[in-house]
Amino acid sequence: MDIESTIAAVSSPPGASECGLLRFSGCDAVSVVSPHTACADLTTRGVTETRVAVGDFDLPATVLAMPGPHSYTGEDVVELLVPGNPLLLEYLVDGLVGSGTSRGLPVRRATAGEFTYRAWYNGRVSLDRAESVAAIIAAESDSELQAARHAFAGDTGRLLTPLTSELTQVLALVEAGIDFADQEDVVAITAGTLTSRVRAIGSSLRDFLASGGGAELERGVPRVVLRGPANAGKSTLFNALLGRERVVVHGQAGTTRDAIEEHVVMDGIDVLLVDTPGDEVQVAAAAASAESGSDLVLWCAPTGDAPAHAMPVRTKRDLTGDPGPESVCAFTAEDVARLAGRIAGAIRTSRQSVARSRLAMSHRQRGLASESRDLLEQVVALAGNDPSDRGLTRPAEVATLLRCALDALGAITGEVPPDDVLGLVFAEFCIGK
Repeated sequence: MDIESTIAAVSSPPGASECGLLRFSGCDAVSVVSPHTACADLTTRGVTETRVAVGDFDLPATVLAMPGPHSYTGEDVVELLVPGNPLLLEYLVDGLVGSGTSRGLPVRRATAGEFTYRAWYNGRVSLDRAESVAAIIAAESDSELQAARHAFAGDTGRLLTPLTSELTQVLALVEAGIDFADQEDVVAITAGTLTSRVRAIGSSLRDFLASGGGAELERGVPRVVLRGPANAGKSTLFNALLGRERVVVHGQAGTTRDAIEEHVVMDGIDVLLVDTPGDEVQVAAAAASAESGSDLVLWCAPTGDAPAHAMPVRTKRDLTGDPGPESVCAFTAEDVARLAGRIAGAIRTSRQSVARSRLAMSHRQRGLASESRDLLEQVVALAGNDPSDRGLTRPAEVATLLRCALDALGAITGEVPPDDVLGLVFAEFCIGK
C-alpha cells in the first residue's frame, strides 16, 4: 500500500447533515489545504474558524490542525468541518486533491481503511485495535458498540499479552532443551511442567474465545418464559401482557398443555413471550424445555418462593390482597404496565452486564485464537505420553507446534502481519476511516 502520498476523503457518515468532515493525512496535508483557507498557520496544533475557497465556493469552515506524530495516523492531519451537503463534500475533496496535484504534490483520494492502516503502520494502534474501528462503525446495537469499544481500548491486547509472554518462555525452554539434547543431565523443562503450563495457556485462550462477540453478539429477540404451578394465572397474565386474548383461560388446572410464543413490545424492547403449562408432573417436561435458552424466567405464583434463577411475580393480587411490589393483578392496567417495565429493565441490565465483559472479535481473530488453542492441545497430547519428571522425547515437534501457536496469537495483534492478512483486515473498512 502506498504510504508516501497524502490522502484525502470525506470522513463523515453518508447522507446530508448540518456539518461534514473532510480529512487529509500525510506530509503534504498542510500544503494541500492552506492555500485554500484564510488561516495564517496550519503547522501548529489547534482549531481555527475560517473560510475555505475551492472553485466557485467560498464557505465557512472550522479547521483542525494536528501535526504528526501526535495525531491518529501519526502523520500531519488536517480536518475541515464544512456544510454537510454530500455533493458539496465530494466537490471540495476533488477540488483540493486536484489543486494539490496541479502544484506537484503527491495527493490522492484515500482507499478503504487507509487512515487506520496508517495509524497501524506508524505504531499508533495495534492490529486488533485497528480492526475494532471497523467493528465500531458496523455496530448495530448498544451491546455491539460496547464490545467494540472494549476492543479499541486495547482489552484484546491486554488479555493476549500475558499469554504470548508465557508461551514465549515455554518455547524458549523447549528450544534450550534441544540445544542440550546431548547432555542427559540437563533438563530445561520436564514434560509435566510443560503440559501444566500449556494447559493453563489453553484454558485462558478458551476464556478469551468465550469473551468474543462484537459483530457476532446475539441479535435475537430475548425470550421471556412464564413458569409456575398449574392454575397460577400464567395464561391470564400472558394475555394481559400481549394486550389481547391469545390463549384460552380456564379455572381447571392443565388447560394449557403446550408452550405458546408471541412477540410483544415492552417498554421499547421487542420480546418473545412464552406461556408454559403448569409445573405438574405430566407436562413439566414441556415447561422445562421452553425455559431452555430463555433470557428471563418469570415465576408466576400467588404464594411461595420463586426459584433462585427466576424473577418472582405474585399473581392474583385481586384475590390475595398482597401489597408487595412483586404482586400483580392481570386485570389492572397499572399492574401490567409496571410488570412490563420490570421485565424490560431486567433484560437491559442482563445485556449490559454481558456486554461489559465481551469483546468485539472478528472472524479472523477468532480463527487465529482457535488455531492457537488447537495447536496447544496437540502439544499436550504429544508431551502427555512422556514421563512427567523427565525431558521431552520429541522436543523438535513440540517446539514447532508451540512456534505455530505463538505466531497465530501474534497475528491477532499484528506482531507477525503478513501482507495478505493486512489486506483482508483493511478491505472491510469504509472510505475515510
